[in-house]
Amino acid sequence: MGIENHTPMKAVLNQMQWLVMLHVLSAVIGIGPTFAFPLLLRNTSSAAEMTTALGHVAKLELFPKLFGTLAVLSGFALFWLGSYGSFMQIWIIGTLLLYIVIEVLIIGFLNPTAKKLHEAVGSPDVQSGGGISPQAGAMYARVRSYHLWATVLSTVIIVLMILKPH
Repeated sequence: MGIENHTPMKAVLNQMQWLVMLHVLSAVIGIGPTFAFPLLLRNTSSAAEMTTALGHVAKLELFPKLFGTLAVLSGFALFWLGSYGSFMQIWIIGTLLLYIVIEVLIIGFLNPTAKKLHEAVGSPDVQSGGGISPQAGAMYARVRSYHLWATVLSTVIIVLMILKPH
């Protein structure tokens, strides 16, 4: 092996390849399960089915929380270590703005509604055979809709990351 195979530039490129792989895998593992959320939250009027669906989604939400955060951090590292040009490119700014919109949607709207819904379908009255209220049905539909919107916006982020329009 010649000395030219161990240049500092080659070492940086190898690190960048690992960072790109970490970024892409984190994004796939983080966003992937979110595509199932609207399907898991299928239309139902049964409190038991709602509780089961909400439980499955709650367990799977760990993936976007952990790996989505890792994808964002690795994305920033890639930008600062790479040669991607100006920070003001539409694909970078658009991605960050969409990510912020998704976080506001989830933290500000989805999570509070899901918490209220979980309390409503878990109430002793509903659990003892009483039906779910129309308000609980409406909350369930909103939770499903919020998840669907987060998934659509995540898909746009993926498109921006792939196409990198200038």
